Amino acid sequence: MDELKQLRGLMKEETFKGHGFTNKMRENILNEIHSKRSKSFTYNKKPILAPLMSFLFVAACLSLFVYFGGTQLGLFDGNNASAPFYQYEAKDRPESLGAEYKFLTKAPFEVAEVTTKTSEDSSGKIELVTLTGKEKQTIRLSFQSIDPSEYLTLSQDEVKVGQSKGSYYESEGSAKVSRLIWIEGDTIKYEMEYMPGGSDVTLSKKDMIKMAESFR
Repeated sequence: MDELKQLRGLMKEETFKGHGFTNKMRENILNEIHSKRSKSFTYNKKPILAPLMSFLFVAACLSLFVYFGGTQLGLFDGNNASAPFYQYEAKDRPESLGAEYKFLTKAPFEVAEVTTKTSEDSSGKIELVTLTGKEKQTIRLSFQSIDPSEYLTLSQDEVKVGQSKGSYYESEGSAKVSRLIWIEGDTIKYEMEYMPGGSDVTLSKKDMIKMAESFR
């Protein structure tokens, strides 16, 4: 705009003298230069608000679609995606485990080795089962019959496994250890602990409850 202002200042009547301009040419040039809006400096203003709003609407719809789709598929669960689960057949149940106990039917890895042993505490005998995967992932299970009159305090994060009361704990760090304890029918105490070993698969609270609810 400064250049246009300068040009208007230069374009006086005497500017055209002695240069062969006709009166008509001089009038046209002066009218063009001194007009408020020279055609040389005009431009088309295209509306941008409507396309912008359309773009934002489409982006919002896509975000909602991805989020709700991922939630339904189990891809989003807090900061942790649900782990894949493998079917653990009933025939894989350790023969030494008491018939009164249920056993898991889903595991977050293919089981390569099963070991068993027994222990004891003030509440009585404890049966221990350890499942190990090819990458040294480990699930430690403990089974114990308890006296219904015995009061057990479940600390940590209170959870529900089906209709049973339980508690959940997890450690910090990349090699997160997850632990779930629940009491079924006031008479059987189950404890399950998962360690990722050499794998990069950690389990969330939701994953641990899913595995506990697979007990049959």
